[in-house]
This record gives sequence, structure tokens and C-alpha cells, in this order.
Amino acid sequence: MKKPLIQIIREAKGELPQADIYLLLAYALGRRKEFLLTYPQYFPTRAELEKWEEYRKRRLKGEPVSYITGEKEFYSLVFRVNRSTLIPRPESELLVDEVLLRRPSNLLDIGTGSGNIAISVKYHLPECRIVALDNSEKVLLTASQNACRLLGRHDIKFIKSDYFSELRGKKFNVIVSNPPYIKSGSIWDLAVEIRLFEPGMALDGGQDGLNAYRSILNEGRKFLEPEGRIILEIDPELLNHVLDTACNNRYRVEKIAKDLRGDDRVVVLY
Repeated sequence: MKKPLIQIIREAKGELPQADIYLLLAYALGRRKEFLLTYPQYFPTRAELEKWEEYRKRRLKGEPVSYITGEKEFYSLVFRVNRSTLIPRPESELLVDEVLLRRPSNLLDIGTGSGNIAISVKYHLPECRIVALDNSEKVLLTASQNACRLLGRHDIKFIKSDYFSELRGKKFNVIVSNPPYIKSGSIWDLAVEIRLFEPGMALDGGQDGLNAYRSILNEGRKFLEPEGRIILEIDPELLNHVLDTACNNRYRVEKIAKDLRGDDRVVVLY
């Protein structure tokens, strides 16, 4: 039986958050969310209803909305994402803020994922020379496609590399990273939509959550200009441990930035 949008939305409210309903229903209809508000009495076609039912069932099984729609907004740009890439989080926009404050002439992005950090910086600083690393060909393909779609012609260099392994003799004004920092034993404590759908390699920081920080900080200075900075996203619970790792490698703390919840989220080192 055909139903108007207002009834479909009302029935779905007992199953899904309202924000998810509007995003998925709009995606099923190929419309903007505003259409649902403007035309609540619209009767979806059979094909549109079938798409909605597919998306609704996938979301009920825990699949993130961004993997269903294949996109996620970050720093006012819409990035394509898939199961090989971590879904960009609002907290990571702080990394871009801190990079842009320093207006570097060149930048190294470690673990680029969908390319959200590197591309957002390039969008606002077109003259910045950027190298973006990841150890997955699939991830780098997605990042490169996002760069071409959002920037057009660009000179970001996407390189397959395990941290600094493929870099030779390069130095950067800024090294930025949102590394994996979930403790291995805590992965299964995460929400279903994270632990079952997002790539484990982008989440697992090892037994103590610090493996990636050690890799970056142990070698990072060799790739940093004398006045350069390393900008890292952190789990607030790991702050003191990250600072200890930094101190052991003779870094100093320039700044600790808080996210919108007031949690320590980004550390700037030199």
C-alpha cells in the first residue's frame, strides 16, 4: 500500500534516529532533505520505496549511514567513503584548523584515509605542497578520486607507505595525522556500527593504543623542518601517554586543543 512521506517517517521513528531517517529517505528519493519537509504528502514510487526499505534494513543491522549513502561531509566538503576508509569525524576538523592556522608551504598527512584532511587543507591553501600517505591501495584510490572530484587538477602526491618507509630526504613544515588509537582489547567495546563495519586497521592502535604515535614520533623529527610542527589527534584518555612518548623523543608541547565537548583532542608538538 502506498504511503505518503509523513507516514513513512512517523513509522520509522520507532526504529531509527530522526537524522538517519531523513538522510536515508532523501537518498532513496534522490532528493535533498528539504524536499521531505516541503512535500510531506508526497507518495514515493515503488522503486523509491524499495530503495528506502533496503537502506532502512541495512541501517537496522548497524551499517553506518555514510557507508549506505557512500558519502560524508567534512570541513564543508562532501567526501566519498566506503568500507575501506574510516568515516571522517567532526573532531578531526580540529586538525585542519590547526594546520590552516600555521599556513605551511608543505604538509605530510600520515594515514590519509578518504583524503579528508589533505584535501581540506589543499582546498583552503592551494599553494601548499602536500604528500599524503596510506598503506592501502584501495584507500589511496578513494582519496585520489576525492581529490580529483573536489579539487579538479591538483598536485597532492598520494603514496603507498607504512609511515615514513617510502619517503627519502623529504622534510615538511607540518606533519599531521589522525592515527589509529583504540586499544586492541577495546575494539569489541565499540558500537556495532564501528567495530563491525569500519576498517580495523584504521582503529587498532595496539595493546596500549600507542603504536602509531611511537612510529610517528620516533622517526618524525627526521622529516620535519627545524621550525616544523607535528599535529596529532588523540584519544583524551591517552593524552598523558602520548605526551610521555613525545617527551621521550625530545618534543615540546606547543598546544593542546579541545573539541566541542571540551575533551583534549589535538596535540601540537615541535
